[in-house]
Amino acid sequence: MTAEHAHIGRMIRATVFMLGYAADDVERGLWSDDEIRQLGDQLAMVTAALRGDGKPPEPLVIDISEAKR
Repeated sequence: MTAEHAHIGRMIRATVFMLGYAADDVERGLWSDDEIRQLGDQLAMVTAALRGDGKPPEPLVIDISEAKR
């Protein structure tokens, strides 16, 4: 396993965690359109890393400060 693969694995785990928190809140209308777009931007970074677009993956930052709404 390379360091890049380990990083991608951590990104996948963080994405699963992030989506778990987001799914119910988004469905109930607790997220703004901007917050949903930000989630999409984070998912795009994970997708690019999985596709191996030639750039090293960027760190995935998860802010769960508002997770308990």
